[in-house]
Amino acid sequence: MAHSKQNSAQKILGLVTYGMPTPVRQVVTSRWIATLIVIVVPILVVSGILSISWNGYQPSFNIDQKRAVQVERDVEQEATRAAQELKAFQDSRRR
Repeated sequence: MAHSKQNSAQKILGLVTYGMPTPVRQVVTSRWIATLIVIVVPILVVSGILSISWNGYQPSFNIDQKRAVQVERDVEQEATRAAQELKAFQDSRRR
């Protein structure tokens, strides 16, 4: 049986999930899920929404709901501001 090549995200998560039940490892190390996890988790950690603490070899994940709401508000405000700037820019080019 031929094996498909694994991308680096799959390889990383394969090492991280070593010892987990096979069904969990298969889902986590699938091509798209692995890539998504490798991109999204660091963003959530850096933004303060997700924190990871270790108890021996077992990680514990904590989500800060208040921080998540604050980040969501900030993103909405930034998106609104950017849309207004883009509209103003487009209007100025039409003149």
